[in-house]
Amino acid sequence: MKLEVGMYVRTDLGEIGKVTSVLDDDSKAFGLSGQFYNSEPFLKGTEIKASHNIIDLIEKNDIILGKNGKIYQVWKIYKDYIFTYTKNKYGQTITLVDYQIDKVLTKDQFEINCFSIGTE
Repeated sequence: MKLEVGMYVRTDLGEIGKVTSVLDDDSKAFGLSGQFYNSEPFLKGTEIKASHNIIDLIEKNDIILGKNGKIYQVWKIYKDYIFTYTKNKYGQTITLVDYQIDKVLTKDQFEINCFSIGTE
């Protein structure tokens, strides 16, 4: 797939960013928005997925901050819908679509940045 400015990429470290620049015609090097462990420019092969739709890059157990300010954990993804563990006051599973997502914390980023309580 040829990378284009504006696409979303999920890297091999579980980071998600938006392509800000494509540095050569073969899309072998590209820039991403956000804070990353890897240094820019990224090299093609470091991404594991790329898409114009952010939902294509979200995986089970990723954490989402919705535009409503609430935090959700992804339970399941089906087509362009994300189903979360959170239930509303009527006992229904909350469903999100792309325009309701403000931020994403991937399960990989969560694991890397976690401090385990009670372990030495």
